[in-house]
Amino acid sequence: MKLSNLTVRYGNKISINNINLELKNSGKIIGILGENGAGKTTLMNVILGRLNTFKGIRDINESISYMPDRFFLYENMRVKQAIKLFKESFDDFDEDRSLEILKHFSIDPNMKIHDGSKGNHEEIHLALILSRNTDFYVMDEPLSSIDPINREIFINAIKNYRKKGSSVIIVTHLLRDLGSMFDSIIFMRSGSILLSDSKANLLNKYNSLEDAYFKEIGK
Repeated sequence: MKLSNLTVRYGNKISINNINLELKNSGKIIGILGENGAGKTTLMNVILGRLNTFKGIRDINESISYMPDRFFLYENMRVKQAIKLFKESFDDFDEDRSLEILKHFSIDPNMKIHDGSKGNHEEIHLALILSRNTDFYVMDEPLSSIDPINREIFINAIKNYRKKGSSVIIVTHLLRDLGSMFDSIIFMRSGSILLSDSKANLLNKYNSLEDAYFKEIGK
């Protein structure tokens, strides 16, 4: 996927300021980080094709599976009904994989969704999203309701259950919790990309990813 000279305005406010970004499907996990108002959500909306009022070029031919930061299933459904819905909605959906991921989270497919915790809801979302065979998985704040004890289980699911060779884009402010899984990181501020580099290069330059974040964002 490639964005060239991308600018997005909301009235007189510039949300994205002449961004150039190319993300190749190379099996990597990419983190996009920035403060509130940095333009992360707008950037994701352009990538997902949800926003068409922009200047520049959007060249995206890869398939994308998206996990939003809010609940999108009917709470009176059973988990198995959500699986059926995804199977009917997406030709690339792998039902067996969804059941395997749910087992990884110890979630019974017969459970009614409203009987689960907020963390369970995110786990169900992840099981459905990762069960699609797409080139990219885009996730918006995927750990917002997961307690610290279960975060490693959640992270392992992202690493191990997606389509082989696929890439993941994670928009988050939880660098401390997710930083270890990133292969590369993009820092955004005020609608611009401050830095896009591999984790290895950042760790060679800075004491830690947190140090890199605060020093780059603070410039």
